[in-house]
Amino acid sequence: MIEIKRLRLFVAARLDPKTYLGLHLTIGLLVLGLALWAFGSLLQAVLDNQTLVRFDIATSVWVHARVTPGGLRFADIVSEVASPDIMAILGVVVAVVLWGQARRTACLAWGAAFIGGTAVQHMVKAAVHRSRPDYAAPFLSDKSFSFPSGHAMASIVGMGMLLYMLGRFWHPGRVWRLGSIVAGIAVVLLVGGSRIYLGVHYPSDVLGGYAAGTAWMAVCVSGLRVAEHQRARAAGLSSV
Repeated sequence: MIEIKRLRLFVAARLDPKTYLGLHLTIGLLVLGLALWAFGSLLQAVLDNQTLVRFDIATSVWVHARVTPGGLRFADIVSEVASPDIMAILGVVVAVVLWGQARRTACLAWGAAFIGGTAVQHMVKAAVHRSRPDYAAPFLSDKSFSFPSGHAMASIVGMGMLLYMLGRFWHPGRVWRLGSIVAGIAVVLLVGGSRIYLGVHYPSDVLGGYAAGTAWMAVCVSGLRVAEHQRARAAGLSSV
């Protein structure tokens, strides 16, 4: 009975939205765990070079046979939304706003999301060493590897962190909040789809980018919450 009671108290504490080790961190760790599991499963399937890889190749061939010049131009424009230049501009603008409003911890978490996310995807690309699809050359400016998709990862980190910061610090109304969430999801999906349509990534590359981006974003958001609690706690102790 004592052990059951302790378990109930532990679970209740983990689901308490009023504590920093409660609901918020629990959700963050759950999202992190699921994203890492998805990424690991995709990575294993890619390295096995069997069913998923055959699906990737077949999908790439099927899509390439149906592309049009207009579709390629549109996909190229959409793809640029998550390009390094655009993501850098977004990162700098929001960082300046956060710093100007004295939200130092949030600014550091924001910077970590962008800089760390870029570092993570480059390291994974180099480690996996997956070649690009056969149709990639016309739309590539460098010779980077394919898994995971950097654009897909950047889009989910950028849009996810932006939506989090907007909801957390600027509190838009319900209509604006819903509209921004729908718009953010649309951008992420369109960017991922554009990379497949352009022939620069396989579907599993895009899904891997989404999974890696979600995991990294969960780390940054959870770290921000813990750091804010520690700062508030330290401030409270120093005022006693």
